[in-house]
Amino acid sequence: MVLLPLLVSNKMNVMRKQYKSLFITSFIACGLLFAGCKKGWIDINYNPIQLTENNATPDIILPNLLISSQSAVNEDWLQGLMGYWAYGEYPTGSPEIAYYPLDNTFIGSATPDINIFLFEQNALRHDQPYYVGIAKALKALQWSRAVDINNNIPYGDVGKVEIRKPRYDDGRVVYEGLMKELDEATTLIKGASQDKAIRIGIADIMFKGDKTKWVKFINTLKLRLLMHQACRTDRAAYIQAEIAKITAEGSGFLNSGEDADVNPGYTDQKPASYFAKYSAFDIYARNYIQIGGNWLPVWQMASANVTAMNMLKENNDPRLAFFYGPARLPMPAGAAEPFTQPGPVEYRGNKLGLPADRLQYPYQQTDYVSQVGGVRALRTAVSPASTGIIKGYNMDSWIITSIESMFLQAEAVYRGWLPGDAETAYKAAVRESFRWLNVGGNSNTPALSDAIFNNWYTQEVANTKVSWAAAPDKYKLLMFQKYMAFNGIEPFESWVDYRRNGAFPAIPLSYDPARTSDKMPIRLPYLVSELLLNKENLLAQGTIDPFTSKIWWMP
Repeated sequence: MVLLPLLVSNKMNVMRKQYKSLFITSFIACGLLFAGCKKGWIDINYNPIQLTENNATPDIILPNLLISSQSAVNEDWLQGLMGYWAYGEYPTGSPEIAYYPLDNTFIGSATPDINIFLFEQNALRHDQPYYVGIAKALKALQWSRAVDINNNIPYGDVGKVEIRKPRYDDGRVVYEGLMKELDEATTLIKGASQDKAIRIGIADIMFKGDKTKWVKFINTLKLRLLMHQACRTDRAAYIQAEIAKITAEGSGFLNSGEDADVNPGYTDQKPASYFAKYSAFDIYARNYIQIGGNWLPVWQMASANVTAMNMLKENNDPRLAFFYGPARLPMPAGAAEPFTQPGPVEYRGNKLGLPADRLQYPYQQTDYVSQVGGVRALRTAVSPASTGIIKGYNMDSWIITSIESMFLQAEAVYRGWLPGDAETAYKAAVRESFRWLNVGGNSNTPALSDAIFNNWYTQEVANTKVSWAAAPDKYKLLMFQKYMAFNGIEPFESWVDYRRNGAFPAIPLSYDPARTSDKMPIRLPYLVSELLLNKENLLAQGTIDPFTSKIWWMP
């Protein structure tokens, strides 16, 4: 696995994340021969330059495509935007806190991996329908996220080598096309014979070739895409028809304990990407970022934001100690603070963009602020006792978590799309967050986490932000607890929910005095490279304003 490179912005002197280039440049760079593809975890002595269209079988290509599909890595900007994390020493005017200039490099999933199209073509040439189905599922996963960021994107023309300047398709058209591809993926995977799935048990580092789990994943992804458009009343008939197809298929969705995650065999020398970026307890500092002229380890980006932290405190939520860890060093009693923070005192955070002078507030620096929760020692491997988000260097890299799936199902029940009791589904979704974080301390015994959830829920029976019975607005309760459960885990979908639900929950804007807008960005502009390489098609999309130009599914 190759860690994504970093690029220094000369204008802002702020390290920015450089991800895959957009549709034109990545297609030209990779070409039809896969010559530029990264070395995979399978057959590690295989020279990737030898992976021509004739001798590269899809099992060699799949592992890295699955790794590139993982969620929450390279999304620390979104973690800050959504009130989960807040690095405390951005210079005023930095784009991450001033909202200008914005570009696609702020989100790692902004540009889908063109290799998925090439992988699909390769699988077709080798008569491997199982792999073709997986390609279609990954295409739907990654291209839908690109729509969620940019709205109209190239889709129909992508993957056609003769077309160097692909048309931009309407975001709704792309979504509907991806739903059809997911239908095809289900048919291909369910119908594939073993001799049409070369080494699938090894190459499939997500489900080990388990057809049922793949179809559950596809159904869950479908439900995600349908839920994105749920607040548009004109989509009701389309949604009902698609839900009927999912129900008729019969495999259901990812349920409790069923994450869609990947693990090619991570080690302390080659750890999971999330661990390598955001853990302060890696054996190396593998990723650095330049801010204000100083080079800092990227794990400092995972400093706590008081927005979400205080919500946990206000609701006596036991997950506080699992989403965040205690500060590495205690703040001396009576020390000056830039703002008051409620207890417990060992859990402290920053306000995103708020200037805090180092000399005036020396105890607001990183060592005195909580970081993302999880392991607290070097060389920690995953075990049943692992808790929090960062469970060890060999932790799984998630693509869709059981938490998200359970909340999607709970909302579907609430909306009447699926049968069931809405309160029961809601409680099961929140309970799944406790299980996922292993709040009970033994993942082999989820009943321990359940007991802590049950006790908390009983104690908060009158709390309108916890109790279904007490909440006057059941939907807002469901969305609030979903937001809480996604802390540090799925900021992208929190951003989607925030946009489709009319800026709910109320997340404070950046406190940077140089902030350029009184609104949160609801999309990102296209890459400058598109203007250079595909100008005519890009300009046809009209004037784009990151603060007012809606994604198609927004009401």
